Amino acid sequence: MYKSRFYKCTVIGCLAVCILLMTGCGKNTQNAEQQSQAQSPVIKLAPGAYDSADTAIVVAKQENQNKITFLNLKKKKNYTLNYDGITCFMDKYGSQISVSQLQEGEMVDIQFLKGEKLLTSLTISDKIWTLNDITKFELDLSAGRMKIMDEYYTLDETTVVLSDGKLMEFLDIHAQDVLQIKGEDHKIHSIIIQKGHGYLRLENAEYFYGGWIEVGQKVIQKIEDGTLLTVPEGDYEVYISHNGIEGTKQVSIKRNEETKLDVSDLKKEDLIKYGNLIITTEPSSAEVYIDGKQVDISRIIKVSYGIHQLMAKAEGYDTIIQYIRVKDSSANIAISLDEETVHTVSDNSVNKDSDTTENKNSSSENNTVSDNNVSDTAGTTGYKVTIEAPVGAEVYVDGNYVGIIPASFAKKPGTHDVTIRKSGYKTRSYTVDVDDENKDINYSFSELTKSEE
Repeated sequence: MYKSRFYKCTVIGCLAVCILLMTGCGKNTQNAEQQSQAQSPVIKLAPGAYDSADTAIVVAKQENQNKITFLNLKKKKNYTLNYDGITCFMDKYGSQISVSQLQEGEMVDIQFLKGEKLLTSLTISDKIWTLNDITKFELDLSAGRMKIMDEYYTLDETTVVLSDGKLMEFLDIHAQDVLQIKGEDHKIHSIIIQKGHGYLRLENAEYFYGGWIEVGQKVIQKIEDGTLLTVPEGDYEVYISHNGIEGTKQVSIKRNEETKLDVSDLKKEDLIKYGNLIITTEPSSAEVYIDGKQVDISRIIKVSYGIHQLMAKAEGYDTIIQYIRVKDSSANIAISLDEETVHTVSDNSVNKDSDTTENKNSSSENNTVSDNNVSDTAGTTGYKVTIEAPVGAEVYVDGNYVGIIPASFAKKPGTHDVTIRKSGYKTRSYTVDVDDENKDINYSFSELTKSEE
């Protein structure tokens, strides 16, 4: 009897111990699995999972790092997200695209994991239109609008300007730039500078001071000491002339960079040439001036080879100012003036997009005649424009050196090119519209950034 009880107790005790041991092992196994999961660096996410969403503008892509920088429209703040092989990129039609097909300046709807900074999906907005290769435009910042091909569009604080993936200012847009514009209805969301501008400075050009320079029929300007020209990026033939000496050079202009061109080899005084001009005008009573001096058009006019400024005016008619390139021994020039109207075209450069042929009808044989047309009533007002900042930098207006900032120049209503330069810093150019009010005006521009060199 005793043995039987002892046997039963022993069996029960063994079973209890086994149960306790099994329970303990289960807990240890579970803890080990939890620790293993906690230590694992791999996080498995379901495709398309996200905890945040935004409508933003693509500012820049870093494809070699699998990163995209976006601009939040409401906060005007940039942020960068990573992407991987399961990130879904879609165009506005719902078709899949690659990252390389995604353009800077696009407005997109995105979904992402905020904590991991991981982009999970991106879709180009289907409400956005795009205008490419825009060269005819007018910015009216005071009215918050932009005129494109006779149509007005709204600008506001959410509109972004991009150049080479960098945020710029409205004033960084130059009249010679080529733009891509994206918007919704009549609101512009982004302006991308497709083709920008650089700067050209002449070296050893003392002999040509007072002469003329023509850059690829894009810019025509008188050469002065310290001339710094704003030129669209690209490759050009540069034509320089003075006192019958002329010559050409090749130059490559890069965006936002200053290019120096040595012209000392063009001075060849033994090659001075002259051409004979026969000029006729309509009306016949018009007075004609070449390089500011009146000429007698009843006779053959002897003019040295090169670029010259020609002005024709008559009472009751619009004054015409244009540039002619004399390059042959003789040429005929016919000028027709229109009845008087108001013109406000700058006399400092040739805008490749300006259409002034309907305001005059002039022709020449064996000559190159520019399309510039200005009013002889445009001039200084007795007031001045002052550039107040950035202090210590050089300032150029329409390519001509003004001084060290703070600096002032005579107020002349119209559109002007203001270039800010300082050694060791990136040169910047701004287009400003000077009003015709009887008062002085002041401008302050952003500090220049140091060059990468």
